[in-house]
Amino acid sequence: MPITLYADTVEEALDRADSRHWTRPAPRSARSQLRFLLKHHATAEALAARLSVSATVLQEVLASHRPQTDDPLHRALERETIRCWQPRVRHSAHRTILDQGGLMTVSFRAWFGFTSAAGSTDDPRLRFLTLSLREPHPEHLFAARHRAAPESELNKTLGEALASCYFHRSGRPAALEEVTLQQIDYLEFYY
Repeated sequence: MPITLYADTVEEALDRADSRHWTRPAPRSARSQLRFLLKHHATAEALAARLSVSATVLQEVLASHRPQTDDPLHRALERETIRCWQPRVRHSAHRTILDQGGLMTVSFRAWFGFTSAAGSTDDPRLRFLTLSLREPHPEHLFAARHRAAPESELNKTLGEALASCYFHRSGRPAALEEVTLQQIDYLEFYY
């Protein structure tokens, strides 16, 4: 089963982009994913809380019960495995990318709105955009991701990067107060 490379949150999209740099494939079956995750969480209860299920459900998966591919547990196991897999490779890839100029491309379809000194878009519009993010924005996104920043902070950091890149005119950025991404339908990073 191939890993989906796009997501609907900034955190998950960064994790899925990192998966392109892995040196070994991540566990694929629900059982092997669960065994791997149990090694990286303090207790089964902590992992169950992170996956939004009960510890009993995790025991059933360990006892050979396989969640269906459309089961939310299946997606949660995959997402958490991708988040935890090969952290040293992830950090090394981030350092290499930043040392080579820090170019990152983001492609998204979301409700995109902004406020500026001249006014605001009270009605964000659904847009599909692909933009190149240049320094220092990739570094800010990586730093926030490494310290496990909440999704709201990651979204705000991405909004600042989009404001700088999308509204850049005549060599100077436009005077913007805030760019917001709401109802993200599709989000993918390339680096």
